Amino acid sequence: MTFWAAVGCGILIAIVCGALKQDSRPFSLYVAAVGGVLLTAWAIEKLGGAWTLFAHLGELETLSTYTTLLLKALGVGYVVKIAGDVCRDLGAAETAAKIELCGKAELLLMAMPLLGELISLALALVEESL
Repeated sequence: MTFWAAVGCGILIAIVCGALKQDSRPFSLYVAAVGGVLLTAWAIEKLGGAWTLFAHLGELETLSTYTTLLLKALGVGYVVKIAGDVCRDLGAAETAAKIELCGKAELLLMAMPLLGELISLALALVEESL
């Protein structure tokens, strides 16, 4: 399925759900859930190639630790965003907020070694100038 086909399917799902909300609200929720799962599966399939590329780039020793950390943070961000959006689509906004909180905590923990290096560098510069 191409990008435009996915957009068309999404619009079609939204139109069908809007029409069904007046007559059969529970069926409308099922259509939205199935459509959301199908579109998410399509997106994950398309990201599969990028995922293997990122995994390969992360294994290269020529890349610095900063680049590896950046790639990991990018992956965490995308996974958290997709999971949050799926939860919101299914009507679980509270769960989406908790997933995003966990993602922010993970990113903060990933950045802590860099923060430690930055602080030690700043202290070394201050000691050197005295």
